[in-house]
Amino acid sequence: MSRSISPRYFLLSVLLLLGLVGLYIFFEARRFQDELLRQAEAKGLALADAMEANIRASVLANSLLEELIGQRLLDNARLIDELLQFPPTDENTLQQIAAANRLSKIELLDPNGRPLDALPAPSARRMQEMMSRMGKPPLDEPAEHRRAMMFMWGRRWRLPQEQANPPPKISEKKFWEGSAFGVAIAARSFSGIIAVHANADYILNFRKQIEVQRQVEELGRQSDIDHIALVDKDLNVLAETDLQRSQQRHDDPLLLQVRAHGGVGHGIVQRPDGTRHFDVVKPLNVNGSPFGFLEIGLSLQSMDSAWRRSLGSMAVVGLGILGVGILGMAAIFHNQRRHLQSVRALEEEIHRNERLSELGSLAATVAHEIRNPLNSISMGMQRLKAEFTPVQDAGEYSHFLTLMQNEVERLNRTVEQFLSLARPVQLSLEPIAVEEFIREVTTLLDAEARAANIKIDLDAEPNLPPVKADRNYLKQLLLNLILNGIQAMPTGGRLSIRADRVKNRLELSVTDRGIGIKPDQLGKIFDPYFTTKANGSGLGLAIARRIAEAHGGKIDVQSEPGQGACFRVSLPLGNQA
Repeated sequence: MSRSISPRYFLLSVLLLLGLVGLYIFFEARRFQDELLRQAEAKGLALADAMEANIRASVLANSLLEELIGQRLLDNARLIDELLQFPPTDENTLQQIAAANRLSKIELLDPNGRPLDALPAPSARRMQEMMSRMGKPPLDEPAEHRRAMMFMWGRRWRLPQEQANPPPKISEKKFWEGSAFGVAIAARSFSGIIAVHANADYILNFRKQIEVQRQVEELGRQSDIDHIALVDKDLNVLAETDLQRSQQRHDDPLLLQVRAHGGVGHGIVQRPDGTRHFDVVKPLNVNGSPFGFLEIGLSLQSMDSAWRRSLGSMAVVGLGILGVGILGMAAIFHNQRRHLQSVRALEEEIHRNERLSELGSLAATVAHEIRNPLNSISMGMQRLKAEFTPVQDAGEYSHFLTLMQNEVERLNRTVEQFLSLARPVQLSLEPIAVEEFIREVTTLLDAEARAANIKIDLDAEPNLPPVKADRNYLKQLLLNLILNGIQAMPTGGRLSIRADRVKNRLELSVTDRGIGIKPDQLGKIFDPYFTTKANGSGLGLAIARRIAEAHGGKIDVQSEPGQGACFRVSLPLGNQA
């Protein structure tokens, strides 16, 4: 016996599919989020590399500029030292040198750093020794000749190294004094110090142009950057997008971790206000020496928005998969249910046919055993009626004979019904005009219907095509349905017969307004020997069903208790085999 699939299994299958879709959405969301974090990490590292190169270039450029200017100032200081060794060198000469070299100030200091009251003059002996050593005219030559010779020596001329006599503990030095940049050297022309100052506005302007803070601020204006911070080795802020944090200490946990363990650090950091950002921390080295750390924080708003959009898309895809899966499973279960129903119907049909076969065999045996005595009884009553006439009570005698003959005929009809279940249905098909045929059948039962106070209504669709059927069997089918409707209305009523064409089939319906059929009896109404009537045989509807199926049709019933019943017969209008 076939068994249908319980709805519980369908529900379990839907829940399993829902779980699989949930897992798909979860893992896809995690994968997409990891991909976004990898992209954020790659972007942060790329920005850190670019920023590191800019910072390194800025520091090196600033150092190189100071070095170049310092060397030039040192050259100017050495030139002045050389000139002071040859008179006449006065204040005007120094001012001319300052103007020609764009120097803001030239200072001549004693070893203690105090300004000299007058320009130092070289000794006559040193001048004489120098002139003699170099083959130059003696000091008593005209001053113009000596001055011309002095300028011919050039700016980079210096005394022989063995003649230098710098003061102890004084060496070349570069320094800043406000906006001025200066150098100091130990003088050889006198015992003291020569300090040269230059206006450093162009150095400061250049610093401002390449200033790291400005670069940090410009880079921090990008929409997806939360903050940028440059800190030194002691975690003091050198440059920050948030100016309020400049010159403060920067001690984020990720920065402390990179400082302790080295390498590049990255991760999601959540602030006390609940906002999140993705930080990348990278150590900076300038000229091979540790300089500090660069921290770049990327805003996660765009990533979160992309993740939410992706999650929504994945949810839509997941729901689509779930819907398709549910529809697919529903279709599978529906088809399987229909298949099981057809299998169950076939099983019921086989079981019914087996029962009919058994009943048919039994009916044939019983009908044979009953029919012979009935024939004898019928013949005897016919002879009694024809050959014997009583002397008295002739009327009562004739009435009893008629009554007995009617009962014999009823028994004979019952036997015929038994035999119709036993023998196969042999059809003799012919075209039958539907409306005319129905009127003919209703005419046969017109007297019985009037006796039961029942009115028969016929409604046939115009221009119905003829149906190919066996006239006698189709008449028996229709008679059984009409008689069943008449018997269902013991107090009278209206019986409706309707004929319609539905596609390529003929639909006949017989509707009564009787007591109706109980729901638990609808499935048994066409079983042989099942009846709800006190004097019914339970064979009329079973025979009607067998005739309909023999014609390639079917019969069904719709009924509610107290609302009557409607029997519908569907027969093909095409050729019958």
